[in-house]
Amino acid sequence: MNREAYSIRWKLHQATAALDYSLECFGDELAKKNCYPKSVDGFDAVYLYLANKHGWPISTCRAMSRDDLRLALADEMQGWIMPRDARFGLPAHEGVEVVIERE
Repeated sequence: MNREAYSIRWKLHQATAALDYSLECFGDELAKKNCYPKSVDGFDAVYLYLANKHGWPISTCRAMSRDDLRLALADEMQGWIMPRDARFGLPAHEGVEVVIERE
């Protein structure tokens, strides 16, 4: 394996982690909006929200891939902006909003 291949792999893992982190932060927003108990936040809030919205068992929600969770929440996440306190990393990420385009 060469340095370029490692670089591509590194960037892929960084992007995946950033997407997962933003989804977990969105779960915090869902918990707040839906007045969930303080013990329910992040991914647990995502699972509870989807279970309530669609009538899916929690176990089904937990078994979904992160990509599928983002897709199931596409409408809710449209235009959502990560809270300032949750932003870390590059200054260029300030004010970035999640944009989901449909064809």
